[in-house]
Amino acid sequence: MNYSKVSKVSLFSMLLGICLAFDTVAQQQVNDNFSDEDYQKFVAINQSLVPMQAEVEAKMVGILEEKGMEVPRFQELMKAQRQGNIMDATDDPDEITIFNQAGQEIMKIQQESQQQLQNHITDNGMEIQKFQEMSIAYNQSPKVKKKIDEMMAEENRKQ
Repeated sequence: MNYSKVSKVSLFSMLLGICLAFDTVAQQQVNDNFSDEDYQKFVAINQSLVPMQAEVEAKMVGILEEKGMEVPRFQELMKAQRQGNIMDATDDPDEITIFNQAGQEIMKIQQESQQQLQNHITDNGMEIQKFQEMSIAYNQSPKVKKKIDEMMAEENRKQ
């Protein structure tokens, strides 16, 4: 997979969406008032999480390849399952078995990576809730998105 055109924050947001529960934070009004120190920590943590996220993605893709299922097909079946109509997406019992086996292995990897992710965030001086708030704000507040994108671009220029 080629992720070079996708921003690192967007990649991480996908992982965060899988790994962390947003229920309580998402129901609150979006906070877009963060200190410069919060922004700096958030960007630094995101930058340092890119290799971890790439490793997790590689493991998940590896599971699908091992099972003989392509990523888009897995995503299609996952979407159908979430909507409660997997039988509309496939009537092949072998494909459903492969999907279920791959899904269980992927969930295990996600659970393991969730703990690593949380440890990494707190080890780098940010509370999980603050990180979640900033991730949500990045996706919902143009002000926060602009500031983080600018900081990420600056960090990328330095590298």
